Amino acid sequence: MFSVSFPMILDDYVLRDYVVNLSMIAGTLVVLSLVFTVFELLGDILRNQISPWIVGDYLLNVTPYFMYNVAQYGVLLTVLITLGLLQRSNEVVALKATGISIYRIIIPVLLAGVFVATGLFLADQFYLPHANKRQDALLNRIKGRPPQTYLNPSRKWIFGEHSTIYYYQFFDSDRNQFGDLSVFQFNPATFQLVDRIYADRAHWEPRLNRWVCTQGWERRFNDAAIADYHPFDVSTFNAVSEQPPYFKKEVKQSLEMNYEQLSRYIRDLQQSGFEVVKLKVQLQKKLAFPVISFVMGILAIPFALSAGKRGAVAGVATAIGIALVYSVVSGLFEAMGNISQLPPVLAAWSPDVIFALVGGYLILKVPT
Repeated sequence: MFSVSFPMILDDYVLRDYVVNLSMIAGTLVVLSLVFTVFELLGDILRNQISPWIVGDYLLNVTPYFMYNVAQYGVLLTVLITLGLLQRSNEVVALKATGISIYRIIIPVLLAGVFVATGLFLADQFYLPHANKRQDALLNRIKGRPPQTYLNPSRKWIFGEHSTIYYYQFFDSDRNQFGDLSVFQFNPATFQLVDRIYADRAHWEPRLNRWVCTQGWERRFNDAAIADYHPFDVSTFNAVSEQPPYFKKEVKQSLEMNYEQLSRYIRDLQQSGFEVVKLKVQLQKKLAFPVISFVMGILAIPFALSAGKRGAVAGVATAIGIALVYSVVSGLFEAMGNISQLPPVLAAWSPDVIFALVGGYLILKVPT
């Protein structure tokens, strides 16, 4: 018999175990991530004499990012352990003997997966971009990188090495290309503006070891007056001397925007003629990535119910295997999307669909 009443005592029982297990597993994964991060940054912390307060502030702001990324594996392990323990203690057999279908037993697990996926999506829209900007700023400080702005990820200001300030709308770190670049040069003694260079485009030319600026102009200043002005089609400048690694960041720009902000940024770049395939893939992943936590729950159900007496070690091994397969498949589809071999929608959503279909098929094969 398939009971449609909800909630039942069964639902409360399963959900309580689910919440407790998910809290412990996700907490453990986040703590391990934080410990590895501290050891990874220990050399930079000591070299740049970073105070413990700054390190603590960074760890506090990077924690939501870790929670967002480990949630899918937390759900996977949680379902394997929660249902696996029910199966191992023969409670599933007892429930089936009373006429309760397997499909009814897994309803609270599926609803919990929906709740987790919804929470991840809302966090990415309303909180994570702010936390990622903050932790990115602190990470650059820990690593001794040049000061730069973070409030608007689509428009960046960054200090140069030789009394210069760079402003740009877009920087393609793969092609080493700037869009809408302005370079302001100051007198280090008086802090007065002495030169401004603007270029619609600028790309790094390895043979010249220079940035080649196109379609722009240069203004030279004498106090507040313009001393010289000349436009150019193609030119190089000694003031624009920082090499590409100087501008490259570890945190992706897309992580500092929500869906609407990233969508608007992509439209602006498209109108300027920039290649935005990678950003389009990241835009679709903002919708697809939270859903994978729900899909992982679906995929874990048949493995948990067929685990029998194999125990927790077998469950952990199964989770590791599924996680590795997902990482490979997801990385492959994303890479194909980044090189325009797949449309962004397929590149982002294909792993979700594939794993959901596999999980659904395996659930149908489980004796009810």
